[in-house]
Amino acid sequence: MFKDSIIILRKELRRMFTDRRLVFMLVVLPLVMLPLMYSFMGKANRTRQGEITSYTSRVAVCSDSRGGEISELFFQSLELLNVHVETAGLDQLDSLKQRVVDKNLELLIVMPDDTGDLITDNTVLDLSVFYNSTGDYSKFAFDQVVATFAVVSESIVSQRLREIGMSEDILTAYTINQYLAADETADLAEEGSVMGKLIGIMMPFFIVIYLFANSMKVGLDSVAGEKERGTLAMLLVNQVSRLSIVLGKMLSVMVAAIVGAVSSAIGLRIASRYLIDMSSDSGVNISEYTMGSSAIIQFAIVVIPLAILISSLVLLVSTFARNVKEGQGMIMPIYIAVMVMGVTTMQTGDVPPEWMRMAPVFNSLVVLKDIFMQNAVWGNILFSMATSLLAAAVLIFITLRMFNDERVLFRI
Repeated sequence: MFKDSIIILRKELRRMFTDRRLVFMLVVLPLVMLPLMYSFMGKANRTRQGEITSYTSRVAVCSDSRGGEISELFFQSLELLNVHVETAGLDQLDSLKQRVVDKNLELLIVMPDDTGDLITDNTVLDLSVFYNSTGDYSKFAFDQVVATFAVVSESIVSQRLREIGMSEDILTAYTINQYLAADETADLAEEGSVMGKLIGIMMPFFIVIYLFANSMKVGLDSVAGEKERGTLAMLLVNQVSRLSIVLGKMLSVMVAAIVGAVSSAIGLRIASRYLIDMSSDSGVNISEYTMGSSAIIQFAIVVIPLAILISSLVLLVSTFARNVKEGQGMIMPIYIAVMVMGVTTMQTGDVPPEWMRMAPVFNSLVVLKDIFMQNAVWGNILFSMATSLLAAAVLIFITLRMFNDERVLFRI
């Protein structure tokens, strides 16, 4: 039986790897596309951030009078920023708000007339700062002004304390990591684990997507395509068991899926430097991250059963479909569901819900993330392997039943 399966596997592999277009889609495209995609995203992100930072924001200060020493502190702090300040009276408040809505004005600051008196009387001053959260320039200007005015507030409070002869330290109950040694860091994450987390967020998603996509490229044509070409009937009349045919085709689909997944993993590894550029932690170094032999073995233990599961699912759809076009229509909702699984896993952080570790596909994605973050547990790895193989066995059994039912296999 297995000898016949190997013969069918060799036939299918010869068909796949002699097709230049298919080889390009399986190997070359993911290897090249991911670095190009992330380099483009990284460049676009840097360019956009540079544009926002260098943009001169339009800021309106609405007040019936600008006078007063205290009020001047706020205006002077605005002059330190890359903003163009215009003043207006309170009677123009509504029109200024509309300008913010229309994105003709980035920021509107409303200062009470008695600003100086409120500060002098040690009364809390409430400044109204209006912005448009849908505008990048407006949000950036808001963050800048809030931070700058916080410095003004600290200077006013410090002046108050000095006037009554009190130390400014009375306002500080404690500090955090202020006196750490120059060669000491508060982040005790193991070397490479931060980079592993960044890779672990993206890698499982792309692996499962390419496992499924490459299985679709080969698997739909493996049975449904042979139905269209009329070659499946010729294969069935030979002295070959139906189980051998199913296993041979499933193994060929699995090989295609794994080749594409490995190619995408390498591509994403190359693209990691651009992923770092888009991350908030600029101190992460890609050279810090390495995968040891144990992690590579764990990766294989999880990915191979997952590839078997996905290949079995695609082969089942291909067997039931009358032709490739119908198979594509049937498989697309499942493909979308797998994408949703991948996106959901990306957003779970390092402590996923317990049900994710129990469900097939979900638990494989979670464990893959753990492997890249270098905190995988062997119990979870073996459980994900077992659930993938068990689910695949059920799908293979159903596919075999279809192969033994001529009404399903050759339905019109």
